Amino acid sequence: MDATSFELIVSVSQDARFAVTVRELVVCAAQYAGCSDADAAAFGRDVEAAIRASLDEAALETMLPVTVRRRAGPLEVLVNGHTLTLHV
Repeated sequence: MDATSFELIVSVSQDARFAVTVRELVVCAAQYAGCSDADAAAFGRDVEAAIRASLDEAALETMLPVTVRRRAGPLEVLVNGHTLTLHV
C-alpha cells in the first residue's frame, strides 16, 4: 500500500458509535494521502455525519459497508451509495 493507491472496506453495525471509529480511520487515510490535519479532520466529520445519516434513514437490517479508497487521485469514501471526495 502506498499513499497514491489504497482501498479499505469496513462494515459498520447499527450502533452509531462506530461512526466515530470510521471518522478516525478516514482522518488517518487523508493524512496518509498528504492532506493537512485540519482538512483531514473536517473531511472525517463529513464522513461521520454521512454514516450517522445513513444509519438514521432506514432501519438497516445488515451492516453498513463503507469504502475508503484512493486511486492516484482524490480520496473517496463511499457510504450507502453516496461518494464523498477529498482532493489532496
